[in-house]
Amino acid sequence: MAVMLLLPLAAIVAAILSEYSGLDLFLARLFFNEAAQNWPLKSNVITAFILHKLPQKMLALFAVLLLLHAAVSCFYAKWRHWCRVSAYLLVSLLLCTGAVALMKHSTHIQTPWSLILFGKDMPYIRFFDQVPAGTPIGNAFPGGHSSGGFAFISLYYLAGACCPEYRFRGLFFGLFLGTLFAVTQEVRGAHFLSHDLFSLALCCLISGALSFLFFGAPKKDRRLSEEEESDPETHGL
Repeated sequence: MAVMLLLPLAAIVAAILSEYSGLDLFLARLFFNEAAQNWPLKSNVITAFILHKLPQKMLALFAVLLLLHAAVSCFYAKWRHWCRVSAYLLVSLLLCTGAVALMKHSTHIQTPWSLILFGKDMPYIRFFDQVPAGTPIGNAFPGGHSSGGFAFISLYYLAGACCPEYRFRGLFFGLFLGTLFAVTQEVRGAHFLSHDLFSLALCCLISGALSFLFFGAPKKDRRLSEEEESDPETHGL
């Protein structure tokens, strides 16, 4: 559990350091063509479709399937022990991506591809910087696409409740998927590294808080007992 408390804290500290040390800009410039004043990978079929648009559609489909599975499980006695599992994953996915989307539509931090630094017209604003009057909402902070991957860190908590020996596999999957989505957007010029690190922190905190609501306080080597799995009332919502 200590790991999951330290991870979001470390992500926030790393995000702030990345912004104010210049690492954000350094990494972004690696994928910006100064001569042509464009982002070569912005419309690339692999980054723009296979790793961006397609996963968005797949995540939406996955959410629908989770909703259907949770609904059926709650009313079908033999599957009722899966109701809480599906509901937790669904709510975690929706709240992680929803919270990030809400922040994106409330902050003035801009996408790299819209900045004056990269040939456009928007000011470069960091997290603690004063926002110039008249600056529009940036729709860039935190990273939205990466949150769809980092939301699967919820698998760490789910495994902790059901099969603790697999919890770090769940953590690895969420980190891998979120990092893949983060890199995809960063090389396209849609986000800085700090944007996605904040998404990681939010997803860790949200999925962790939800796990308390669905599974209770974590215990060492805790797993759902056969008695719990056979008792519908302990798994109902």
